[in-house]
Amino acid sequence: MDMNEQLRLAFQQFQHLWKQDTFPSKTLLLKEGDIARKIFYIKKGCLRTWFNHDGKEISFQFFFEGDAVASVESFNKQTPSPYSIETIEPTEIRWVVAEDLQQMRAHPLINTYLMDRAIDRQAAFIQHFFSFLRDTPKQRYQKLLSERPQVIQRVPLQYIASYLGITQVSLSRIRAQIK
Repeated sequence: MDMNEQLRLAFQQFQHLWKQDTFPSKTLLLKEGDIARKIFYIKKGCLRTWFNHDGKEISFQFFFEGDAVASVESFNKQTPSPYSIETIEPTEIRWVVAEDLQQMRAHPLINTYLMDRAIDRQAAFIQHFFSFLRDTPKQRYQKLLSERPQVIQRVPLQYIASYLGITQVSLSRIRAQIK
């Protein structure tokens, strides 16, 4: 039995702990300043994480089918979340609360899987941060286009512009240059 099959069977043991919900687009699953009590797994749809900066929404991560999403520090330390989690499209999610996640983390395969996903997410966030230090907005857009085309296809332009740290007008100019 390969590792993926073993992991699938491990998660299946805890299937009863997961709840399921469906939400329309533009639904806040977690509001900035609230304490995160759930971890979400996206079955279908798209989410973004964002924070308010001087009245402007700054998007900084996008999530799609198969991704897990949470305000991890808020969830683990029960502190106010520094950002919001919002649906971009109609979204079907599964979710679990902290107490139930603790049961799942006792399983070595699941714990390793969760740690690996957290490390992957942190690495992606760090790379995005570094791109603001070394790349032009055009380079950031081209990288997004080549590495994560689903963002370009499914996320509204105002969120993409915010994610890239530019205005929608600048994004339109860049898109026109690349076509």
